[in-house]
Amino acid sequence: MNFVSELAKIKNGTIAHVYIVLGTESYLASVARKTLLDSLLSAEELELNYGAYDMEEVSIGTALEDAESIPFFGDRRLVFVDRPVFLTGDKTKLKVEHDVKWLESYLTHPSESTTLVFFAPYEKLDERKKITKLLKKTATIIEVNALSEKDMRKYIKDTIANEDYRYSPEAFELFIQLTDAKLSVAMGELPKLFIYAQDTKFITLDAVQELVAKSLEQNIFALNEYVLKKDVGQALNLYQDLLLQKEDPIKINAIMTSQFRLLIQVKILEKKGYQQGDIAKQLKTHPYRVKLAIQQMRKIEEHSLIEAYNGLIDAEYRLKTGKGDKEMQFELFVLQYAQKKIANRDHYKRLR
Repeated sequence: MNFVSELAKIKNGTIAHVYIVLGTESYLASVARKTLLDSLLSAEELELNYGAYDMEEVSIGTALEDAESIPFFGDRRLVFVDRPVFLTGDKTKLKVEHDVKWLESYLTHPSESTTLVFFAPYEKLDERKKITKLLKKTATIIEVNALSEKDMRKYIKDTIANEDYRYSPEAFELFIQLTDAKLSVAMGELPKLFIYAQDTKFITLDAVQELVAKSLEQNIFALNEYVLKKDVGQALNLYQDLLLQKEDPIKINAIMTSQFRLLIQVKILEKKGYQQGDIAKQLKTHPYRVKLAIQQMRKIEEHSLIEAYNGLIDAEYRLKTGKGDKEMQFELFVLQYAQKKIANRDHYKRLR
């Protein structure tokens, strides 16, 4: 794995003059940042020989001035360049003029006493640009791409084991589900579980249920489950909880609509023979979302999904046009959908 091997080299003292930390996994990027800081500078050197510059706020020239400076009371300067948007094709964020020619010159002859690090939180760079080609040619690349579900699970399991904790299988599965199989989210939640279980060193299902925060999307996923099961009471209770948390009915409806659209798309593609990975690529969505959608949509007929989707579209129209009380529109949708399911079920029974 590029990430592990490059960080091992840094810890062992093999340091490049220029790095680019490329990818969207923010937790791995933060680990790379900490490793560089801890390995290259002592606590006393940080104040004099370290600088970090956000390219959406200041020019690259400001960072290069620092990079070309001689270290004070130390052997090396460390300069971080955050969000180098000029390496991408995104022109909307170019609020600052960047002297790319100066950067080209620096990359051709980097300072011997400086380590310059570009933190690029993007899926890809604009390969058509001369500066991008030059940077990728001269810099050491540290990849911090989002991990696959398999690699994410292994990373979390290894982290828990390294802290001498254990867990029940049910607790682990719920933890993965509640964090959407995203490493950054999971690593932000783990410390709470470690503190809670510090006496027993065992993470239980109850601990995960009590401590791991549910995102709005997670709550709405559960809401969809209740709707599909025509569990009106649970659906309305959860909806009221979301309203008490000051969530906007229009936003709730929009996310529900999006999730039902995904269920329908996944069902159609699976019927055509697409596998989970291919569906994720086709829909350009996280593979874990597709995995959950497959599990959910297999319990329900396609016509029922379409009925729910159409009901949410009608509710959205009423919400946006101000027809009726905003907070009542979802309740109306749930009641109408449940009644349709019951009527359809009775109809099919009579046909048999």
